[in-house]
Amino acid sequence: MSSSTAPLGETLDSILARLSALESGAGIKPPPAPSSSSGATTGEVPFVTAYKKYLSTALPPLTSSCSALSSRLATSGSAVSSAWDAQLNFLEAASKSKKPSDQNALQPFFKVYMEEKGKVGRERDEWENHEKALGEMFGLLQWIMIPKPKDYLVELSGAVDFWTNKIRVQYKKTDPQQIEFCEAVKGVMAGLVSYVKEYHLAGVSYKMNGGIDLSSASASAPPKAAPASTAKPKVAVGGGGGAGGLLAELSKKSTGDSAATGLKKVTKDQQTWRKEFGGEKAAVVTAKKPAVKKKVDLGPPVFEFRDQGMKWIVENQTAESNPNGVLTVEVTDPKQQVYIYKCEGATIDIKGKCKGVVVDTCKKLNVLCDSIISCLETVNGRNLKLQIRGVCPSVAVDKTDGCLTYLSRETAGVTTFVTSKSSEMNVSWPDENDEYQEKAIPEQFQHKLDVGKGTISSDISDLYSH
Repeated sequence: MSSSTAPLGETLDSILARLSALESGAGIKPPPAPSSSSGATTGEVPFVTAYKKYLSTALPPLTSSCSALSSRLATSGSAVSSAWDAQLNFLEAASKSKKPSDQNALQPFFKVYMEEKGKVGRERDEWENHEKALGEMFGLLQWIMIPKPKDYLVELSGAVDFWTNKIRVQYKKTDPQQIEFCEAVKGVMAGLVSYVKEYHLAGVSYKMNGGIDLSSASASAPPKAAPASTAKPKVAVGGGGGAGGLLAELSKKSTGDSAATGLKKVTKDQQTWRKEFGGEKAAVVTAKKPAVKKKVDLGPPVFEFRDQGMKWIVENQTAESNPNGVLTVEVTDPKQQVYIYKCEGATIDIKGKCKGVVVDTCKKLNVLCDSIISCLETVNGRNLKLQIRGVCPSVAVDKTDGCLTYLSRETAGVTTFVTSKSSEMNVSWPDENDEYQEKAIPEQFQHKLDVGKGTISSDISDLYSH
């Protein structure tokens, strides 16, 4: 202690002695002195402990169910277990390492995953769906490379469910062990999603200011903690926080290592209680203008009847170009057709029986019609809603993403659907209680080649069987 600070130290020690005497007289016990290991990061981080607990509860049911089904599945289940155990090595390394600047630092860990995945069989037999489900599970381990991995895990779990659902459909009433296998696979995926959601929602939780470079860590042997520094501190800090502690903080401030280092200096003209405060010069915060949605120019609206072809032409119609957003087409002859092109956000109400209706290159469009003699056809559309109030023998949906068709009671048992290159198609109809039922039109099919006959048979995917 220097001669300039000695009087200050003596004064502070005297004050602390008086306070200690007062506390003793009032019966207040002083707090216990901190142990020598206080603040040391010798324990295991919570997310590593949680992952070990997850492994101990989720993996045993999977490996046991695989072993109960067949010896080949036992090998595949053991490969999954080994890959999940290898990820524990990565998490232990991450808990002691700083975040790598290059994703290539993770490659040594993925090498272990790929080696284990190679042990999963690929035979086309009764265990094909099981092995495909286990093989898809290895993709879940890539969550460590994703900034927000929860959504990735949920989406990839659907790919695994695709194969386990096939197993459920095939064995749900005949073999409970098969269902146990599906539940075990589901448990591993659900447990990983819950774990990541709690501990790694924004990505892997690397150590802040970690002293280990992850690229030097090995997937087979987790890195050891960096040895504690044996260098003596320049200023001794008293365990009870006395004069020595205060002088240590003063020493830090003089060397630029205190908690205030890097903070912006507040000048007199920025202190509100001083007369030098220039309040009128304070920066004015302007409200950010909301983004204006760009209006799509579809061209001039067209609504006319052409004698050639007996056709109504409806083009470039929007909600703004019609009163209440509804355009009514009055069909006076059943031979007339209606052609709707490049309309968006509007409602087209076709009154009267017509020969056919075509909806071409439209978005967010509602089409209502009475009876149609031939067909209601959509092509190159998005988010369409169609309603048939009368009878229509056929609905054709081509290159359309999002199409909901409402059928009347009269046409529900008559109308057929022809679809190609389309998705998100649904049909709704009233039941005997006038309550509308809705079903999805299948988009996925199974095709089987008969080599002897030279034919291909197609069936709807099992996903639409329940």
